[in-house]
Amino acid sequence: MKTVLSLLIVVLFTVTNLNAKDKMSLGGGLVVSLPMGDFGESANTGFGATAVFELSLMPQLVGVANIGYISYGTDVDEVSFSTVPLLFGVKYFFVPGVGFYGIGQLGFNFFSASVDIPDIGGFGGGSVSTTSTEFTFVIGAGYELPVGSNISLDFNGTFNLISDFNNIQLWAGAKFGL
Repeated sequence: MKTVLSLLIVVLFTVTNLNAKDKMSLGGGLVVSLPMGDFGESANTGFGATAVFELSLMPQLVGVANIGYISYGTDVDEVSFSTVPLLFGVKYFFVPGVGFYGIGQLGFNFFSASVDIPDIGGFGGGSVSTTSTEFTFVIGAGYELPVGSNISLDFNGTFNLISDFNNIQLWAGAKFGL
């Protein structure tokens, strides 16, 4: 896993140095995640935040990398789920640089689940947790709205195919040109 991550960072750094700075942007946003299937039976709506880096590759094609944190509630107070998505992909604008776009990403989600065990009469107590790394495929669509010379608002909805953790995510954020 460390080798894959290191290789992706080297590739991103190399591509970044080949392009002009005005073609890069950095931003962040809030995400609402709606779990589906078996995951939806265990977890409630998730809330979190993500950071995004974008690099213009061509007038209508933008490379995208993001990382974030999403926490899911449950119907049982002692049980919690969370994930750290690490994704790389592209946006394709139907009109160069603004308006509607399609997005596709690949990457990993690092899932964590924990259960707090109550102390009953001096027995028990503590917590148990487990982690899992899952390959992720993301497809979706969005809209980008420029609000200044190097600031834009970005909204998207994606379907995240993640083994037994499928979900639909709604994201809203802002980006700033570097």
